[in-house]
Amino acid sequence: MSMAQHEGSTTGTTDARPKWGRSRFGGSALLIAVPLGLVLAAAAGALAGWAAGAAGAEVLLVAAVFALATALPMISAVWLAVVDRSTLRGALDRPEESVESSWFDRASQGAFTDTLTLAGLGTAALFVSRAEVPGSYTLLAVVVVMMASFGIRYLVARRG
Repeated sequence: MSMAQHEGSTTGTTDARPKWGRSRFGGSALLIAVPLGLVLAAAAGALAGWAAGAAGAEVLLVAAVFALATALPMISAVWLAVVDRSTLRGALDRPEESVESSWFDRASQGAFTDTLTLAGLGTAALFVSRAEVPGSYTLLAVVVVMMASFGIRYLVARRG
C-alpha cells in the first residue's frame, strides 16, 4: 500500500474542494476577485485623487496611495461576494449553529443593551447639565462604547 493510500485510510476521505473556493458563476473565485478588486481599488484611488483637490503629480500620488491601501480590502470584498461557500475546503455546513456564532449573538445582544442604556443615560446627563457637545464626539463615544462592550462580552462568553 502506498503512503497516499495509507494516509487516506487513516484520516478518512480528503476534501478535494479548492482552498479559495469556486465562484457562483463558475471558475475560481480568486481568479475573479483579484482583477475585479484591483479595478475597484484603482477606481477608488482615482476618486480619492479627484476629491483631494490636488494638482498635477499630487493627484497621482494620492490616487496611487489610496489604491494601494484599498487593494486587499477590495479583493476580499469581491471574493466574499462571488464565492460559493459550499465549495470552500473545511467550511461548516451550518455556521450559524457553531459555538462561535452563539458567542457572537450573545455579545451583540448585550452590547446593544449596553449601548442603549449608556446612550440614554448620557443624553439625560447632557440634557440636565445643558452641556454642549459636538455631534462627532457623541457619535465617536457611542461607537467606542459599542465596540468595547461587544469585545468584552465576546471574550467573557468565549471563556465561559
